[in-house]
Amino acid sequence: MILCENLVKIYKTAETEVLALQGLDLEVPTGQLMATIGNSGSGKSTLLNILGGLDVPSAGKVVVNGTDILRLGKRDLVEYRRKTIGFVWQNSARNLIPYLTALENIELPMQIAGGRKRAWAKELLDMVGLSDRAGSRLDQLSGGEQQRVAITIALANNPPLILADEPTGAVDTHTTEAIMKIFRRLNTELGVTIVIVTHDRHLSRAVDRVVAIRDGKTSSEFLRRHSYREVYEHDAQTGAELFPDADATHEEFVLVDRVGWLQLPKDEMRKLGIQPNSRLRVREENGRLIIEPVDDRTEE
Repeated sequence: MILCENLVKIYKTAETEVLALQGLDLEVPTGQLMATIGNSGSGKSTLLNILGGLDVPSAGKVVVNGTDILRLGKRDLVEYRRKTIGFVWQNSARNLIPYLTALENIELPMQIAGGRKRAWAKELLDMVGLSDRAGSRLDQLSGGEQQRVAITIALANNPPLILADEPTGAVDTHTTEAIMKIFRRLNTELGVTIVIVTHDRHLSRAVDRVVAIRDGKTSSEFLRRHSYREVYEHDAQTGAELFPDADATHEEFVLVDRVGWLQLPKDEMRKLGIQPNSRLRVREENGRLIIEPVDDRTEE
């Protein structure tokens, strides 16, 4: 569904240049529910805006659902955003028009695309448990309900890809769990690929895959050792969580890019006292690659 190669994004002002993405590589298979995590300024939202056709990279390649979006003209880019991508934003004001009802908000993107399918709009509301709120406006909905309506709006034109930017950032833990269950259900039943950008590492338990971004690069990846179905069946049969600790569901890997550069996690560097631009010793031992700090005083 998504292929990014050596993606670079530089924001320029009159005085400075900010490197938001620096050679990012990413592949997302069709039908995957994935989360991208990272601190503020790591490049998560920049990546999402590029995938959504809202921003243009300075260099690199971006292919979404077989379309090289960097080769699209303005008209084709509008069609791409309308039919291929569904957006869910953290800010409800960006998702919903306040003077329209929930049902009318869902029908609006259908009308813009040239059709209006009230039956499908009602079915979407039913899928997120809001059939009884079809006639409610924005000020009559809770934060969690607004976000569930936003998800249905993103699905109004049946896009193959949903991009969600901090969709649970403004709701409590209970509502977060409910929203993530909705994403899982839509992913399973509709087969839609979903990419969620978040800073909340605890969401890793609710997705198939987590990719961490540091300093504009995909620096590490968490891969689930057990499928979602295995975890669900185990919990249902035993009444106990297979993975009570969110971090236990994943294993972290450091990625090596195409030219052999390796980026170490900043937390690990801090623990080991490794300073930027310092020397490290690399040696092979029993089929393992050992990287360790060098004491320059000892070396002398």
